[in-house]
Amino acid sequence: MNVFNNIRVLELGRVFSGPLCGMVLSDIGAEVIKVERPETGDESRQFGMHSAGGQSCYFNSLNRNKKSLALDLKDPGQKKVLQKLIETSDVLVHNWLQESLDNLGFSYEEAKKINPKLIYCVISGYGYQSSYRNQPSQDIIAQSLSGFMSLTGDADGMPMKTGIPVVDYAAGLYAAYAIMSALYMREKTGEGQLVHTSLLETALAMTSFASSQYLSTGIVPKRTGNRHPSICPYNVYRTKDGLITIAIANQNMWVRFCDTLGLEDLKDHTAFKTNKLRLQNQDALETILEAAIKVYSTDDLITALKRAKVSCTKVNHIEEAFHSPEVRELDIQISCSPNQQVSMVGNPFHLEKLHRRDVAPPPALGESNEEILSKLGF
Repeated sequence: MNVFNNIRVLELGRVFSGPLCGMVLSDIGAEVIKVERPETGDESRQFGMHSAGGQSCYFNSLNRNKKSLALDLKDPGQKKVLQKLIETSDVLVHNWLQESLDNLGFSYEEAKKINPKLIYCVISGYGYQSSYRNQPSQDIIAQSLSGFMSLTGDADGMPMKTGIPVVDYAAGLYAAYAIMSALYMREKTGEGQLVHTSLLETALAMTSFASSQYLSTGIVPKRTGNRHPSICPYNVYRTKDGLITIAIANQNMWVRFCDTLGLEDLKDHTAFKTNKLRLQNQDALETILEAAIKVYSTDDLITALKRAKVSCTKVNHIEEAFHSPEVRELDIQISCSPNQQVSMVGNPFHLEKLHRRDVAPPPALGESNEEILSKLGF
């Protein structure tokens, strides 16, 4: 059974957060119609230097299981197509500047007149009601403005963005979560509603315990590199032949860690006995640990630590990650298109009652125009 089979989603998504939201909904069975500009479409179709199946790998990673409808919304005749789709859809999600849709006649107020049961989801840069709502934004802007970037990087280095656009990613997930909540509410009330989130709100939420620290104590958190601001030891260390990540999550693990490395004298050392003491004396502790760890090979140390149930891993690059036994067991890599040349990471969550759908490749621009228009009577 798939309760989302009868859900139609109009995705006016560009680049990342909007398309990710649409893809999450498509993965659980919704029909997702991606509305794009003719000729150019979603600009991420041309992003980067690498492509597969005739489209960029960036675009492919966010747009499986969708239909593409190319519409010029400045054309009165084609605007009528979108109006008809709004009338027959359950959800509209977009990450355009809101004024762009407002000027085209597709504000929330206008869309609600067409379909009172519509869930209208807006992903903006600064907030739907913000005075900055019509300013463009991107992941790196939200990371910078929110203080998120100030927490990433070496303590004495430049603030750094994350290696992947995590704010875009989380905003798309928050939007999907909110849409599902609104659909459930509609089951109870029969009413649609406005749903909105933003990159800035998402970035602020993701600063989590760092923001809580500042708001509760007035103390501004600082960058700690690969160290954890609240847990020690928690870092990347050099071994004899590579790098290892070790994360000591609790006091019992600290004891097992010390026993495994032959550092029994550290367990009850007055400077390192508790997590709080270890944080206070972190530099001294790290000097001891670095010396102890660098005599081991990575594989030998991982084997010993895993036997002792200590959280650890090799630091992989992407190729190594996909060849690791841990990742291979997940069966998370999917391939699609006629000759299977388009590959990506699949849906990372599982529902016992929701069977994985067959994966349709990311659509070519406008490839579903004839199918959709004919069903709508155009």
